[in-house]
Amino acid sequence: MPRRSAPRVIGATQPPDVAMQGLERAMVDGLEQGLSLEDVLIASVSFRGSDAGSVRLERSHLSDVDLGDARLRALSMVDTSAERVDAANGDWGAGKLRRVLLDDSRLTGLSLAETHLEEVQFKGCKLDYINFRNATIEHVSFLDCSLRGTDFQGATIHATRFDGCQLLETDFSRAQMESVDLRGSQLELAGSMLALKGATIGSLQLIDLAPLLALELGIAVEPDQGSGGLPLSDRG
Repeated sequence: MPRRSAPRVIGATQPPDVAMQGLERAMVDGLEQGLSLEDVLIASVSFRGSDAGSVRLERSHLSDVDLGDARLRALSMVDTSAERVDAANGDWGAGKLRRVLLDDSRLTGLSLAETHLEEVQFKGCKLDYINFRNATIEHVSFLDCSLRGTDFQGATIHATRFDGCQLLETDFSRAQMESVDLRGSQLELAGSMLALKGATIGSLQLIDLAPLLALELGIAVEPDQGSGGLPLSDRG
């Protein structure tokens, strides 16, 4: 018998290239405009409220870092892993994230508008009310994440999966999707249901979304009519 090929997995395919044993602990008191750091460990520090554009991190690891309310426009993160990072209500807009892992992190209200994300994995993260407007999202995995009120309007989303996620009032209006896998996630979307063109959903998800799809398409759904009102057992 011919060997069956393995099923294709949509989402991040390459983990960050970070050698933890080779990292030096960064002695950084604050973030500056254009700061560039490579092969460093940044742990148990607070940069809350920082305002520093074009910061660059490469082959680095962040642990227990507070970036809440930090404005890091045009942030570049390449081959970087991060755990327990708090970037709530920050601004990373117009940045670049490539081969990045964000684990168990709080990113509520973060702006990633117009950011390019490639081969990024969000794992167990709070992503509620994030702004992904007009972002480019390629080969990205969202695993066991909360995405309540998250805004993907106008985003380009390719080869991306949402697995075990809560997409409640999440808005994909005007997004362009290709090979996007939403199976295994809770879908209670805001905005246009037609924005799901190019996505894959499960049959049970379709049942839940059917009334909204019918409404948007102008399809009236009424109770089925019987044949002459006779019970099925009395019909000849």
